[in-house]
Amino acid sequence: MQINPWLDIPFSDYENHMAEVGQSQILSRLFAECLNEYKPANVALPGCATGNGLENITGQQIRSIHAVDINPDFLDQLNQRFAGIIPGLSTHCIDLQNEELPFSGIDLIFCGLLLEYVSPGIVIPKMAGALGRHGVIVIVIQQSKQNSFVTKTRFTSLEKLSGFGREINIDDLTVILSKSNLVIDKSIEIQVNESKFFRLFTCKNTENE
Repeated sequence: MQINPWLDIPFSDYENHMAEVGQSQILSRLFAECLNEYKPANVALPGCATGNGLENITGQQIRSIHAVDINPDFLDQLNQRFAGIIPGLSTHCIDLQNEELPFSGIDLIFCGLLLEYVSPGIVIPKMAGALGRHGVIVIVIQQSKQNSFVTKTRFTSLEKLSGFGREINIDDLTVILSKSNLVIDKSIEIQVNESKFFRLFTCKNTENE
């Protein structure tokens, strides 16, 4: 059985790589904007890694925040930094492909650069099932104008992801969302660098329309 390469990446390599390519800063800003716009009481961060963006939770009336990742070392770092600082913080070491989300009634699910490494057809319905009645899912995916999926930096452990991750087809994503009773309410494009950009989709439950 193939070991998920995310389990072999040191947290420091991940953080330094993401900062060097400018992605962690953008994801943190986008999460902060979502907190300000939706003012959620209950939040979930699938694929949270070491908790980038959690520093933005200051003064919001958040009752619970669920941080989910497959790498226990990432979650250990997250807890060292934020446990005791963020009320209602819970961490869940979960393989989203094969395990269910142990929470529900979520107002905001922020899914940043996760779908490239899982099967969206499996994970999106699970996230949809965890939403509260008027909850939203914010999905951020990356699109590249070059052949390399993972930008090369001096942190070579991230190169293990090149054969594991892949870009998301927007048409396929739209179909999966529709089958999960979700509709794209807002879509924006964010330039990351000369060769990459992010697409952000805000998805709402069609049953509330």
